[in-house]
Amino acid sequence: HDTWAMLPLLYITYCILEVFERKNTQDDKLFFGLQRLGPILGAIVGLIPQCGFSILAAMLFVQNNITLGTLVSVMIATSDEAIPILISNPKMYSSLLGILGLKLVIAIIVGLFTDHVLFRNQKILRFEDMEEEDYDEDEYEEEENSGSSCPCCYPEYPLWISALLRSLKIYVFIFITSFVLTLLMECIGEKTLSMILLQDNLFQPIIAALFGFIPNCAATVVLTQLYTAGELSFGSLLAGLVTNAGLGLIVMIRYEARKKDILKTISILFITGVIVGIGFMLLWLFFYLCGKIQISKCSMSYQNKRISMAIANNKI
Repeated sequence: HDTWAMLPLLYITYCILEVFERKNTQDDKLFFGLQRLGPILGAIVGLIPQCGFSILAAMLFVQNNITLGTLVSVMIATSDEAIPILISNPKMYSSLLGILGLKLVIAIIVGLFTDHVLFRNQKILRFEDMEEEDYDEDEYEEEENSGSSCPCCYPEYPLWISALLRSLKIYVFIFITSFVLTLLMECIGEKTLSMILLQDNLFQPIIAALFGFIPNCAATVVLTQLYTAGELSFGSLLAGLVTNAGLGLIVMIRYEARKKDILKTISILFITGVIVGIGFMLLWLFFYLCGKIQISKCSMSYQNKRISMAIANNKI
């Protein structure tokens, strides 16, 4: 029943997103910027919570207009429906800022590493070198619209109806996930559920990273809800959100990108997700142990002080 409070905030969030999504962002400045700034602009654009940019990046990569590093940076920065869900839960604002900041940094680093270390000699077809007569604007727009059709979006409806439908759809996913989690806790107990979900286990980020590849908004909803319920670690959530590239991978397959490039993209996303997820789990464990050691030292110091005072009093 607590999930009802999220619905108004979800609706407001999607209304704001609809305003930005309905603007014509597919202009020449963005295209030229992705070629000039590469992974840096790719990561910034990917942070905007809509699936259109990962689709756009995939199509540009298939047409050999952007590098693999730029494509990967957009996909890593993309968070699909996780951002609206976290925005609708005020208790998660600190986690939201952490996710956005970390994904931006990770996306830029991995993108630059891909272009300048892993695959240095990538040749792309620059827009200024393309012949204008070879560019069929109507055909490209038709392909773009067909490629960007997302089952989670409703551009054919007015803004307020589309935002309402998206909010209700995501809310249904949230409600079902919360209901199933509560039911499992009641039936098998919280400890058993934690064991099943590999809580505090280094394998959890690996499973989360694999789960993130599901090209559906339900994947990010489940990951985010498990995190808010305390059953998924921050590192595991980050791992799942790194690999979740929206419909970008589907577009690459649909437009017949080279299998080698698809495999490279999936491998980079998965390895990055696993390293980040396990890295944050180990970092949390380190600080947790340091905290326990510090508390233990303070406790011992306090006990030694009391013993010294007692000895001093007896002497007196």
